Amino acid sequence: MALTQITFGLVGAQNKASHLPAMLATGTQSSEDIVPSGSSQATTIAAPNVADVLPFARVATDTDVYVAFGTAPVATSATTRFFVPAGSVEYFAVKAGDKAAVGTLEVA
Repeated sequence: MALTQITFGLVGAQNKASHLPAMLATGTQSSEDIVPSGSSQATTIAAPNVADVLPFARVATDTDVYVAFGTAPVATSATTRFFVPAGSVEYFAVKAGDKAAVGTLEVA
């Protein structure tokens, strides 16, 4: 079964985020597993909101997916979406309160 995991967390002060290699283990992170399909599936979790700390989303997937971020994201049709290839882990800077959506595009 294909699986994509979204983890929202923090990486440090917004003005110093460019050199931080990993999420802070502060207890503010949350994860959700999604089984990707041809339809877009949004997370129920959202990026944390902590003053002066930049929220990130970590996407780990074992199948090719598209991801989108926002207050009501749609991964299959958003104009701003990202392809995440199978077997990879990607990090995305997001806004506090953003959710993620995961979907695949099936070829007819």
